[in-house]
Amino acid sequence: MIDLLWHQWSSIGAAGYARPDDKRIIDPEALILATTRFGRHDSRLMDEAVDWLVKFGNRISLQRLQGLNKNWPGVADPRVLAAIAEVIGRQVAHRKWRVLVDESVEASEPEGFFIGKDGKPISNSMDADPTFSKHGLMRGALDLRGMSQAPDPQNRQNLIFTLRALLGVNARAEIMAWLLTHESGHPAAIARSTGYFSKSIQQILNEMAESGQVASIRIGREKHFSVPRRESWQELLCPATEDAAGFPVWVDWMPLFSVVTHFAETIGKPGLDDTSEHFQAAKLRDALYDCTAALAQAGRVHAMQAKPGLRGASLVNALLADLEKLLD
Repeated sequence: MIDLLWHQWSSIGAAGYARPDDKRIIDPEALILATTRFGRHDSRLMDEAVDWLVKFGNRISLQRLQGLNKNWPGVADPRVLAAIAEVIGRQVAHRKWRVLVDESVEASEPEGFFIGKDGKPISNSMDADPTFSKHGLMRGALDLRGMSQAPDPQNRQNLIFTLRALLGVNARAEIMAWLLTHESGHPAAIARSTGYFSKSIQQILNEMAESGQVASIRIGREKHFSVPRRESWQELLCPATEDAAGFPVWVDWMPLFSVVTHFAETIGKPGLDDTSEHFQAAKLRDALYDCTAALAQAGRVHAMQAKPGLRGASLVNALLADLEKLLD
């Protein structure tokens, strides 16, 4: 998970190393939410992510960030999100981020911000950062090196940012990205995949259809939308090069991050390693049941080796193998 987050942050411009062969479109808001939790395991990842947001926070849809956070509870750490938002919101250009601070929960008992390999918060002996301390998180000062770059439009993973530059930081960018990666779809499916309200998507699609670049057809009681000149749009936005060919693919990242978070919490429960294999399998089976809807939305249910009928070591081994491949 940490490797994936590093790769995605690097791909959008944070200082780091990206994998050039990945064709999966990055979801900026999902990336931020997942980083608030898993970034606590890697101090440099967290600080480079904040560095990027301080420079390019205006390219993030706060409406969508709030919506995804509400629809997928548990993925983000609310205290970390609020602390980061406060850091970003100090700048006049990013003052809208302060709304996330207003929504934050009251700080609980102070704990170390970064988490060690044993899964426990690391106590901080340095001078604590006052912003994070206010949210109950003890860490040293942020190391913002100012090395972040804007998303490269030549990198096809950054399609969302390219479309936001073209259409604005609003639902139209996600809608267009979805339509360009699917033959067609109805508003409810697009809304579920992009994280917006279905009625809002319906209204925007009807407006976009007036441009002549989006078409609609009624199938039964549902109205389906598509981009008739999809290949032309694909070539315009992501022309084939010697290093990359083919249009990027859409991935529903939030349900995947939700599954990983749920299993990470299950596996990381104190004392689980000391219990019987039968007990561990029972807990993992419960987690698998809880994650079924998210796996279905991500289109991964049928690819899972772990099945409800498996027991003991067979279930544990199958689930661990599934989790390793889940983010590939």
